[in-house]
Amino acid sequence: MRKRFAVLSAAALLALSPALSGCSKPAESSATTPPPVKVVEPPAASAGGACILWDWGFIEEKIGHRFSVAASDQVDETSTCVVQDVDQPWPDLSLSVVETTKADPALFLDARMPAKATKLKGLGKAAYRLNSKAASGHGPTVEIGWLSGAKQLQTLRFRFAQGAKADEVKEMNTKLLNLAKAMDTTS
Repeated sequence: MRKRFAVLSAAALLALSPALSGCSKPAESSATTPPPVKVVEPPAASAGGACILWDWGFIEEKIGHRFSVAASDQVDETSTCVVQDVDQPWPDLSLSVVETTKADPALFLDARMPAKATKLKGLGKAAYRLNSKAASGHGPTVEIGWLSGAKQLQTLRFRFAQGAKADEVKEMNTKLLNLAKAMDTTS
């Protein structure tokens, strides 16, 4: 009986004493916090299509807003690109490019310029600007379309988030025109 008592006592002692049982407490965490993960932002051009004409810095420099995600599509001779922020649908900026057209400036203004648009000078062979009111969940829209010197039809459209002020829209008219001029192709 003494042997049995001694074995049970030894087992209890080992169970209560991690150091004696060969086990030890987990070491205090002495490791440093790992460095933060840097998210690499793919360039807008990586979306292909008309997005190859853009990069984030160029857009931000011209219109004062930095977008973070781009998507494109191609249907026949029309290539498009839309950029926006990853966490909200508006504002967004879109570009549509028709690779080639036989339209001359008169035909462009007659057939392609929307009824309420204003003719613009100093952009391509012919150009217009159209401001539209808020609709479908987004704020006002500024659109600039032009016939480039390279005989392409190009359209830029900036849609504001709801609640945009009139002075913001007025400023975007100038900013979007500057972006269009920087993108205009002459040959």
